[in-house]
Amino acid sequence: MTARAPRKPAKAASAAKPVSAAKPASAAKPASAAKAARVAKPARAGRASKRLPDEKKRDATRRHLVERALALFQERGVEGTTMRDIAKAAGMSLGAAYYYFPSKEALVFAFYEDNQAAGERLELRGSLRDQLGALLHTKLRSIHDQRHMLGTIVQRLIDPGDPLSVFSAQSRAIRERSIEVFAKPLREAGLPAESVGVAAHALWLFQLGIMLVYINDASPAQKRTHGLVDDALDMLVPMVPLLATPIGAGLVAKVSAALARAGISLAERDSTSTPGTGSV
Repeated sequence: MTARAPRKPAKAASAAKPVSAAKPASAAKPASAAKAARVAKPARAGRASKRLPDEKKRDATRRHLVERALALFQERGVEGTTMRDIAKAAGMSLGAAYYYFPSKEALVFAFYEDNQAAGERLELRGSLRDQLGALLHTKLRSIHDQRHMLGTIVQRLIDPGDPLSVFSAQSRAIRERSIEVFAKPLREAGLPAESVGVAAHALWLFQLGIMLVYINDASPAQKRTHGLVDDALDMLVPMVPLLATPIGAGLVAKVSAALARAGISLAERDSTSTPGTGSV
């Protein structure tokens, strides 16, 4: 039997083809400076918002300015923001910004106006309790993104002599529209006109108070304030029918008389009224 030839010894490890060492990171081809700059470049601050369907250019520019102003007000406060800051953020010249709004206060009024208009478009359904709840909860949610801004001007909001005040002569038209939003479901509930006036004003004042609580509410999703709204309505709404009774009518008359003696009228006034006094 022929013996099998011995196998050839394996090649020494040292004879193996050496593996090239990995190139150090510093040897990697750097990206061009221009390309890196394109990647890191932030979004252009002054880029205009897209126009809405059927929106005129003037209206789109106005909306763009308001959006930029509100963002700055939220970040820096109204007092810490200038018209020059707003124009720069909107990508416009200062003169162009003044063409649309004569002052930053006018931009705050634009927010008031837009916010009120949104509330008036709300479709109310259900019981009186449901409708009032929808009005109040929607109002709170509508100011969520401007909580800090409103917090910086609280003193101005409650000073009747300040144009930005909710009690000022300048804000009268928006104030009356806001009160009317509450008056409508009260009328539909069958309350007499005198009672509607008192109750609608009371609800509007309650809304102001609850908004002040809301802007300082640090609970998740401001649940504490929303819960307070529900608890208050659960207590108040069952008492509304009382205002349609003789006892309620007497109470309304006494409240109206007391307010009149204090110089506060719940009746609508003409445009020649002295600023800062009279109707709230």
